[in-house]
Amino acid sequence: MKNITAEEKFNALRRQAEALMAKPDYSKRSVALDDPLQLIHELQTFQIELELQNEELLRAQQELMEFKIHYTQLYDFTPVGYVTLDAKGKIFDANMTLARMLETERGALVNRSLSDHILSQDQDIYYLHLQALFTYKKRQICDLKMKKKEGAFLDVQLESTAIPESCQGEARFRTVIIDVSDRKRTERLLKYGRHQLESVLNRIESSVYVADMTSHKILFMNTYMKKKHQADLTGQVCWAAIHGKQTGPCDICNNDTLVDEDGNPTEPCIWEVYDQESDQWHELTSLAVPWTDGRLVRLEIARDITRRKKAEKQQKEITLTLEEKVKQRTAELEDMNATLRILLKKREEDKNEIGENIFANHKLILAPIIENLKKNLTLESQKDMMDILETELKNIISPFSKKLSDHMVNLTPMEIHVADLVKFGKTNKEISEITHSSIHTISRHRENIRKKIGLKNKKINLRSFLLTLE
Repeated sequence: MKNITAEEKFNALRRQAEALMAKPDYSKRSVALDDPLQLIHELQTFQIELELQNEELLRAQQELMEFKIHYTQLYDFTPVGYVTLDAKGKIFDANMTLARMLETERGALVNRSLSDHILSQDQDIYYLHLQALFTYKKRQICDLKMKKKEGAFLDVQLESTAIPESCQGEARFRTVIIDVSDRKRTERLLKYGRHQLESVLNRIESSVYVADMTSHKILFMNTYMKKKHQADLTGQVCWAAIHGKQTGPCDICNNDTLVDEDGNPTEPCIWEVYDQESDQWHELTSLAVPWTDGRLVRLEIARDITRRKKAEKQQKEITLTLEEKVKQRTAELEDMNATLRILLKKREEDKNEIGENIFANHKLILAPIIENLKKNLTLESQKDMMDILETELKNIISPFSKKLSDHMVNLTPMEIHVADLVKFGKTNKEISEITHSSIHTISRHRENIRKKIGLKNKKINLRSFLLTLE
């Protein structure tokens, strides 16, 4: 069932009462004047009906008042400005929000033209807006600037519609005025930011372009890239315009490498691409960045690295050549080292042989002569000089003394002779026959040799030890 408002009920009762008063029904029997009780009853019944109708009317008026208050509050305190205009653009009614927006009183707005609050440079926009509204009777939208009371201005958006069933047949139009100053300010900042960004990208001496991540259409190309391609490819599909022979998106158009599962930008992707036709290398850097309109776009930077690649190739060839030379030189040095080791070994053997000869000659020839001279010298000065000579001779032959010399430096010539014979495997008897000495003398020499070379009271064979000193 259709809901009936209090105002509609009141109007229905009023229309019924007016109809009854206009056409009274005389067919009904009137109350007999001679029956006062019946007359009183009828009057009381009629009074009760009037009281019920009066209560219903009061309730309807109260509901109407509450509805009007609610409508007034909604109208006045809505966050956008409302204004009702007549056919000439004069303000018929305005809400409190519009008065606050223009920093004036609502009374100062009524019966004045809305154009009084619009900047002069935007008057044509407002005129065309009203003309289209009056002509087509459809919703019209425009952006312009309005003046405040103190001379400041604000950016607004006007959205006007025709009011059906206007009073007294006059055209009425309701206009919603929205403060878009923040939005306009943001747009100006974005426009300035885009201009700055494009200025920076245009100064880069590499090909740079921005493409939509869904349609792959080029949104921006820098000056360097336009000169290189000798054309402005903005608006075209990147893989079709830049890579003419390409039949579909290339690897760098793969958004999976540029954004994660949540759609957030990842680390930049870098490719090195070789163009066989131009014999050039390019380093492509691809990354997802927010564009000036807030959406994510793909930024591509192509840098020519041909010279670097050629330098790397040359460096690699030089390195390989140097490595080969190093290998050859290493082999030659190894051969030379082997030869040197042989020569050094031979030199060491010769040195040892010379040292042994010098030491043996000293012990066998010079030492006995020095001993005889010391015995035959009578003057102390001569003995001192002989001691000095003996000491100097020992200092001279000390570098030549190796294992055998070091251990036998304190042996007498006879003990050295006996040690050599022991080393050659001669027995005490054989040594005594060779040296024309008794066996007891040879045994004493052997004991002295073991004592001087540190073998006394040790179970070590003398001949085996002497053989280890060669």
